[in-house]
Order: sequence, then C-alpha cells, then structure tokens
Amino acid sequence: MTHLNIGSLRQSSHWSGPGLIEHKELDWRDVISEAEQIVGYPTSFLNLRWLFNDEIANTAIHLRKLVGTNHPLLKSAKNLLLGSKSNLQSVGLIVLLVSKAAGFNATDYSRDHHDSGVLHAQRALAEIVEMKRTGHLIHKTMVNLREKQKYGDKYKDLLYGNKIVLLTGDYLLATCLKNLGTLRNNEVTELISTGLRDLVEGDFLGEFDENNNPLPTKPKGSNEVTSHYAWEYEDNLSKLGSNEFLGQGKDEWILRTMLTSGSLLGKGCQAAMKLSCRGQEMERNAYILGGHLALIWQLYLDVKDFFIHPHSYSLVGAPVILALWEYPTLYAYILQSKLEKKPVEFKQLYYAVRSTRCLEYLSNFLDDELAAILKYSEKFPVEDARVALQKMALTVHSEAIQYMEE
Repeated sequence: MTHLNIGSLRQSSHWSGPGLIEHKELDWRDVISEAEQIVGYPTSFLNLRWLFNDEIANTAIHLRKLVGTNHPLLKSAKNLLLGSKSNLQSVGLIVLLVSKAAGFNATDYSRDHHDSGVLHAQRALAEIVEMKRTGHLIHKTMVNLREKQKYGDKYKDLLYGNKIVLLTGDYLLATCLKNLGTLRNNEVTELISTGLRDLVEGDFLGEFDENNNPLPTKPKGSNEVTSHYAWEYEDNLSKLGSNEFLGQGKDEWILRTMLTSGSLLGKGCQAAMKLSCRGQEMERNAYILGGHLALIWQLYLDVKDFFIHPHSYSLVGAPVILALWEYPTLYAYILQSKLEKKPVEFKQLYYAVRSTRCLEYLSNFLDDELAAILKYSEKFPVEDARVALQKMALTVHSEAIQYMEE
C-alpha cells in the first residue's frame, strides 16, 4: 500500500493508513466538477456534443412514443443527459485525467495542446472511448421480445424502441471508428478496436438464462484450480483471459469485468500515452491504472445493485460470485432455475449470500483495488490530475462500504 502525503487528499477523504478510510463521503458532483476544471473541459459535453446532432436528434424525437412502456432505453437516455455513476459514465473524463497526469513535452507539441495540459488528440480519443462505451450500453438496452404475447399492447412500442436502440447504437459505434481513423495512429486504432472486441466477447461469456441474462458458472473444486487470472501481465492485444477461469469465483468476476469495461478503459488510458509518446513503461502503468479503476467501479455498482435491488440483482455480480466460491452449495439456486426454466428465487438467494462471509471478502477486495489505484496513480507526475483520480476512487470505495454497512 502506498502512503499518501497529499494534504488536500487527506483532508477531504481522511486517509488513515493501509486499507483504512474514515467514511466522510466526498460529494460526487464536487469531485467531478473539480476534475473537469483540471482538464479544462466539461466532459458532460462528450455525450451531448455527439448525441445532439441531426442524425441522433431525428431519432430522439421518437423517444416520446416510449414513455409509459418502461423501455430500458429511457433510463439510459436519462443517465446520459443528467450524468450518473452508473455504468461507468465517466470513462472519457478518466482518459483525460490520466492524459493530464502523465504530462508531455510541450516543445514537441507547441500547437497541438490545450492550455489545460491535454493534447487535442487526447481529447478526441476521450470522446471516442466515451462514445464507444455509450454506443455499446445503448445496444444492451434491447428488450427480448421473443414472447410476444407477454407484452400485449406494448409490444409494438417496445419493438419500435428496439429499432431506435439498434440505429442509435450503430451510428455511435460507426462514428467512433470513423473518428478513430482521423487520429492517424495505427497502434491507437489497434488498441481501441481490440477494446471493442473484448466488450463484445464479454457479452457472450458463460451461460445465460431464458431471458439472456448472464449466469455464474458452476463453482470448481479447489483441486481443479491450476492458475489465477493475472490480467496485469498478459498481452492485452491478444484474447484476454481464458474460459478456464470460469467457475473460479474472484477470477471469473475479474475476467468478466475486464472484458466488459476494464479493457476499453485501460486501453483508452494506454492509447493516450501513445499519443503523447510517453514510452512503454508509462503506457503499461496507464493500462493497469485504468483497469483497476474499472474494477473498483464495477465492485461499487455490484454492491449497490445487490443491496438496493434484493429482488432483481445481477447473478454475476461480485456478491453472488464470491459467495458461490465460498459455499458452492448455493449454486443449487441457479441449477434449480435452469432445470425448471423459472426465475431464480432472488430474495432467498439474497439472504443466503448475506449469511456467508462475502461482505468481508468484498470489503477486502475494495481495499485491494483502492490500494492498487493509489499505487499506480503515484507513478504519474502531475499532481492535480493524479489527486483527482484518487478522489474518484476514494469516493466510489467509500460509498460501496457504506452500502454494506447499512
């Protein structure tokens, strides 16, 4: 664990040693506002500048038809417009902060950077990463309409909503690829493209229920585990991880998270280092930092989902997967659901999970990820951006702990 000697960080978060944080919550809006001032750019515009163009605006007009249908696209659109910690909506801001924290040689880029200390190309990259993530999230709001009779009069409206989802998501992803080409950097293009590949692979990893919701893999016996997922040391341009990690508790969760969010964010941070020619060591540090930020963010989302929605949480979220690893007999809830083709008894499983030591494991996991973020962020020389990244991690960590303590 890295001990921080940063007065402003210690005052706002009450850092008190390895793994110990007094829960004086940093206000998320204040943290984001301060971070945006540091990079000289209100990153909420990363979404708005792309969403409010003629192509998307013409489609958005028809969103009104979805009011009252509970189509998931409406909730996603609200989060995009108002800003949210959900679904890692600040990936563009993180890329900009890492870019600023790393610095660059101003004499080499005399006309290519903003006064805030971020290259124009890095800002364009942040927009690309943000919109690639947004386009993918919009695609995931597609409603499964296989059982037409289940939706009654709302079927046509939901079908129409699915068409908007498909067109909007496709437009954003296509525009991302077009803008990626304008950076004229083949290595950056390769990184971001493989990040999208990993996103798609994550969507099809493991088993699924009747409604295409992901299911955890049957836990392995300890004698079947031959290795653990060391994502920091693998070649991130190749296929991430391996199916051998499915059924291995924490390893399975890390693999799923690296595919669905860690890869793209980490590679976005790494690509920013390529654009400023910071060297291979800084590139690797940026990738690892971005990966750990994605991991702690997903831990927060999983904890929040589990405790706020005890009737409908994710079955591949960290609380469930860690509990299954400790007590494989809990997999009977999943197995029964699969055999009977019925929904899982979420409330019963919720109490069963809470009866395990998963809260202890989650707390330790959160502390480990925070420690890794503090360690790797200290490798970046520009203090204000570095501290802003640390504050974001501290805020997410603190709030996740609070959900578990309530």
